[in-house]
Amino acid sequence: MASKLIDVREYTVRAHKRQIHTRVFNFVCKECNEATKRETFGPRPLYCETCRPPQVPKKSQPTAHKAKPRPMSYKSDTDLN
Repeated sequence: MASKLIDVREYTVRAHKRQIHTRVFNFVCKECNEATKRETFGPRPLYCETCRPPQVPKKSQPTAHKAKPRPMSYKSDTDLN
């Protein structure tokens, strides 16, 4: 079995099994207008397997926090007392 080294920066989850529920949808493709069948676990698909637009891989982006404002001390030329 091939193995590779990865950097885990966010968090680690214990290995587990998850059951997902899939359904077979019969629908008409939005692009080619042909009746088709597709198994999916989400909502009803719009496109068949050949017309489906390419999916952009999702990347986890670190949240960039803006620095909090710091209190400033001002020096005046005139004395108020």
